[in-house]
Amino acid sequence: MIYNYIERVHEGKVEELIDLFNKVKVKAVGILLVVSLIFLMSGCVNQSAKGEIVAKVNGDSIYKEDFEKDFNIYKNAVESKVGPEIWKKLEEEAMRRFLDKLIIEKIISQEAEKLGLKVTDEEVDKEIKNYISYFENEEKFKEFLKQSNITEEYFRKEIKKEILISKYKEEVLKDIEIPIDEAKKYYEDNIDSFRDYRVRARHILVKTEDEAKEILKQLKNGKDFAELAKEKSICPSASKGGDLGYIGKDSMLLPEFKKAALSLEPGQISDIVKTEKGYHIIKVEDKIDKLYSFDEVKDDIIKWLKDKEYDKKLKELRENADVETFLE
Repeated sequence: MIYNYIERVHEGKVEELIDLFNKVKVKAVGILLVVSLIFLMSGCVNQSAKGEIVAKVNGDSIYKEDFEKDFNIYKNAVESKVGPEIWKKLEEEAMRRFLDKLIIEKIISQEAEKLGLKVTDEEVDKEIKNYISYFENEEKFKEFLKQSNITEEYFRKEIKKEILISKYKEEVLKDIEIPIDEAKKYYEDNIDSFRDYRVRARHILVKTEDEAKEILKQLKNGKDFAELAKEKSICPSASKGGDLGYIGKDSMLLPEFKKAALSLEPGQISDIVKTEKGYHIIKVEDKIDKLYSFDEVKDDIIKWLKDKEYDKKLKELRENADVETFLE
C-alpha cells in the first residue's frame, strides 16, 4: 500500500490509459492474466501480406501477425475499461507506445540470452499452477482462457516470456545499491506522498439549488443526515444513507466534491457544493491522517529508486539498439 504513495508523486506525468498498457496485464476474475498488449492500426501495412515485419531489433523481427493476435485479446479488455470514445482518441499514441514496448521486451530477451538466463518447463508449470489456484479447478481456468480467446499454448508462451523478463530484472537489480542517505532525501523531498489522508463521507445529491437549501435548513434544525439522504438524494448511495466510504486525494470523484469533502473535520457538514452532477451536501464522519515514518517506508523507497535505475538501464539499451520500424 505504501509503495503506491511513491507512485503518486509522478502520476501526473503519465496518462491513465497508457499506464494500463505499460502494466502488460489485464485484470479478470480476481487474477492478473499475463498477455502481450499490442496494437496495430489498420491501414498502416498491407493486410494481405504474410509474415510481414513491423520492426527489427538488432536483427530480430517483430511480426504484424503477432501484433494482431495480441491486440484482439487486449482490445476487448481495455475498451470495456475506458470506453470506445477514449480508446479512439488515444489509439495513435497507444500504437507508438505499444510498438516501443515490444521493442524493449525484445531487447530484454536478447540481453537475457547474453547472460545465459533460461526458463525451464518446470518454472512455467509452477507459475501456471499459481494462476489456476484462483479458479475452482483446472477446467474453470481452461474455460476462462477459451472465453478470452486465448489458447493454452499462447498463454504458456506469455508466462515464459514474463518469467524471463523477471529474471533479467533481478539480475540487473542485484548490482544496484541505493545509499540510505539518498532514500532519506527522497523521503524528505516528497514527504506529502507518505501521508495517508482520508475521510469517511456521506452526501446528499439533488438537482436544484432550492432543494439543497431546504435540505441544509433541515439538517441545521437537527434532521438526521442518513435519513434525509435516503429520502432525498438522487445518488445510488442514497440506499446506504449517502455513505461513500473513505475517500482520499486519489479517489475517482469530481474535483469540487473531493476538495470540499477533504476540507471538513469529523462531524462537520458542508455548505452546498455545485458540480456537473447537481448540488451536494457533504458530511464527514471520520478522518484518517497518518504520516508514515521513514523507517516504515524505507524499503519501499529503496525498491522504487532501484526500479528507476532499472528503467534508466532499459532506456540506455533502447537508445543504443539498432532498431528499424515500418509503421507510418
